[in-house]
Amino acid sequence: MDKKNILLIVGSFRKNSFNQSLADYIAETLKNEANVEFLDYKNLPLLEQDTEYPTPEQVIDIRNQVRKADALWVVSPEYNGSYPALLKNVLDWLSRPEKPFDRETPTVIAGKPVTVSAAAGTTEGKFVRENLSTLFSYIRMNPMPGNGAGIILPMEAWQTGVLTLTDEHKEIINRQVKDFLEFISK
Repeated sequence: MDKKNILLIVGSFRKNSFNQSLADYIAETLKNEANVEFLDYKNLPLLEQDTEYPTPEQVIDIRNQVRKADALWVVSPEYNGSYPALLKNVLDWLSRPEKPFDRETPTVIAGKPVTVSAAAGTTEGKFVRENLSTLFSYIRMNPMPGNGAGIILPMEAWQTGVLTLTDEHKEIINRQVKDFLEFISK
């Protein structure tokens, strides 16, 4: 059986991002079961209708990366109980038609399987995961049932700026990896 192509989208560009560390662990865990890439969207312009068409080259490149993926995995911090603006921006671009006023052709993310993980404070990223799950459905993606997986950042991570995953964290993520691989293989 061919390996699935999974595209990881990290909702933080911060140097030493906890969620980037979590995504790196996810990629490492998936590497024998799937082809994994990270979406680079640092240079993506803000979506606004005045500059949506002609489509900026960065948007075309991102859509092509997403088109090649069999599934998406979003890893995001929780900002004020929701998702970061930069993550919302890339999802907004991906949810828009590629041609002006074309409501017939599915968007590049329509029906795309997706799951979410978060590393956050005591909420385990509960609110960002719930909000993203709602958004995924709204923009016609195919979210894995549930609200993904979250981990509580240990106090040590806040003090050192480095996330070291515990065995419990790894178990949570390993279970999500197994479930997501089953979900996208159906």
